Amino acid sequence: MHLVAATDEQRVQRDALTYSEWGKLLSPEGYAAREQRLRAHPWSRSDMRTWLLCGEDGGVLASCETFRTSSFLRDAGGSLVPGDSFAIASVFTEERLRGHGYATRLMDLLAAELERQPRAHAALLFSDVGPRIYARSGYQALPAWDWHLSPAPGDPAASVDSLLREDELGPALGRLRQPEVPFFFWPSPAQLDWHLERGRIYVEHLGCALPASLGATAGASTILWGLVGRSPELTVLMLDARAPSEARALLEAARREASRSGLSRVVLWEEPFHAPFLPLLQGEGATRVARDGSLPMVRPLRPGLPLSPLLPAPRGLWV
Repeated sequence: MHLVAATDEQRVQRDALTYSEWGKLLSPEGYAAREQRLRAHPWSRSDMRTWLLCGEDGGVLASCETFRTSSFLRDAGGSLVPGDSFAIASVFTEERLRGHGYATRLMDLLAAELERQPRAHAALLFSDVGPRIYARSGYQALPAWDWHLSPAPGDPAASVDSLLREDELGPALGRLRQPEVPFFFWPSPAQLDWHLERGRIYVEHLGCALPASLGATAGASTILWGLVGRSPELTVLMLDARAPSEARALLEAARREASRSGLSRVVLWEEPFHAPFLPLLQGEGATRVARDGSLPMVRPLRPGLPLSPLLPAPRGLWV
């Protein structure tokens, strides 16, 4: 067995097979169009590759995608050293080929390929099948808790200093503090816009509206959100909450934006640095639940990479 990078024609062939797994809400034609549109996005054109595990006869046994994302490692003096990490998505084996370890072999060969990249730091994936399969290939699971907040009536701007527009995505991301941990991932504006592109595709199928704002600011704190997938939810992509009052104001704005957009709830992935603020919301339309799927898992691609138990994995990193 060997690993190859897929051609455009092979990608289209895989789309026809993966529709049954990820084509919810769409027709086969609509799913194929979605995949073509997402691959045409600037982040995908620059940083996405599709990989195939092939047998000796050239037949495809399994496939996945990688997206290059930025990451930072602190050196002995505390300075940030930039590098490349790789988010892994769409790991797929046809039903008739399952049970032979092909997905594990794919992940092992892919890790070996990525380790050869000159600036490689780590691989990141979000497992929908639990930790066991990917742990075989050296992936370590991170905690995965969600907060669900009910929509609330009112003007989203009333509780915050400003609402953010899509053309403010870059400056808004620049307001966020980077984590004070030895190693971390950090999305680019193009990566976050890729999430918004998913929402632009799905909104016509969901019976709701695209949110009129991208997020909000309150004091020194910032939140970024969007309709980003095939559920009518306002998803928090990034949250930098520097005080309990500011966290409360930002999440209240999110609840109000969800209400005026006709969305069913706000979904926030819990992260170590804002987790202490979140229990203050219980009893105010907020509940904490174990995440159903999308379990973050990390595999170092270089010896000695320090993985802190406080490593954040915000929703903006998901693929």
